[in-house]
Amino acid sequence: MLTNVTSQSANTRSINLRLPAALSVWRRPILGALSIWVVVRAVVVGWAVVVHAFQPTGVAYFSQPNWFYTLFFHWDSSYFEEIARTGYFAAGTPEKWQAFFPGYPLAARGFAALIWGPHLTTTRIEIALWLVSIVASAVAAALLWRLVEDRYGAKVAAGATALFLAGPYSLFLVASYSEALFIALAIGAWMAASRGHWLASGVLAAFASLTRINGLFLVAALAVLFISVQRKQGKPFLARTAALVGIGLSGLLSYFLYLFVMTGNPSAWTKAQSIGWHRALNWPWNTLMATIGQALFDPAPAWRLQGSMEIVFAILLVIATVVLIRRRLWAETVMVGLTALSMMTSTTYMSLARDSIVLFPLFILVATTLLQRRRRWIFWVTLALGCVMLLVNTHQFTLGQWTD
Repeated sequence: MLTNVTSQSANTRSINLRLPAALSVWRRPILGALSIWVVVRAVVVGWAVVVHAFQPTGVAYFSQPNWFYTLFFHWDSSYFEEIARTGYFAAGTPEKWQAFFPGYPLAARGFAALIWGPHLTTTRIEIALWLVSIVASAVAAALLWRLVEDRYGAKVAAGATALFLAGPYSLFLVASYSEALFIALAIGAWMAASRGHWLASGVLAAFASLTRINGLFLVAALAVLFISVQRKQGKPFLARTAALVGIGLSGLLSYFLYLFVMTGNPSAWTKAQSIGWHRALNWPWNTLMATIGQALFDPAPAWRLQGSMEIVFAILLVIATVVLIRRRLWAETVMVGLTALSMMTSTTYMSLARDSIVLFPLFILVATTLLQRRRRWIFWVTLALGCVMLLVNTHQFTLGQWTD
């Protein structure tokens, strides 16, 4: 009896020692990432408030009780709100709504139901969408810090997190959009795969693929990453990789199956993309020419600006893919390369620049220049230009002008 008690006491002490140790490795990622998150979010929200204050309608805008959580509620945000509230097939629902994956509106609806119960109003859904983005962006920042710190150290982790949170299109981590939720799930799945946890990686990837079409490219990259990790450790990988891929794609496939059952059309999602945004598979040179035409001749200045940015970011994605290949970072190459290829073979490059926010390997790649004295200028120039463009895009978006 005494032996058993002593053994249990020793086990308890061992658990108590391991628990603080496990928590301590998260102290810096949480505190460091949240510090940057708070500063950037305060600047973005503050700048948006200033922009509205100098508009002729500023007084009327700030007299609305919901102005704070609808400050970045524009464009796709209204689609997510309607989907969360009524679904895809209510009477009078536009077919183009089916182009938006259900992960984010489902999360918001669940969040709202948890807070207010089953009686969900438009206002409650809008607040829930806002809260999901807040929580997810903070979680994504902490996960990114931890992921990078494990491999490159705290300096690169801080740099990658700063680039992520203060990048040109990081306002979509503040807005009621699906990017924040997707990137939190994607980084979590990446961390799990890099540690050989195929089941956890697959489950997180499944929710990611239920949130954005980018989940397809994420799963492909996770498969490459998992195979690489398992081979280095001399472990079998074929069956577990197949399971990871199957589980990871289940979110996307379940949504496509749902659309097929409801519409009878196996390509319902593609049709919705075509109806709403005229997206279709195209030769890359035709896509480039169409985007150049938009950048030069679109009658709306906001569209010309974003068309120009699409071309700049397309060039940057190609350069980044080449660099990743040269460094033999195959999983990162797959994720960035497939995303670039899909966007550069559509009707135009529309939303290509915004998609850069979910490509976290890019932030890590640029942040690694901090380890090389002669190349640190790349990080600082990128961060400075990102901050300037973030303010420009925030100005455009908060006024309801097109921002990618």
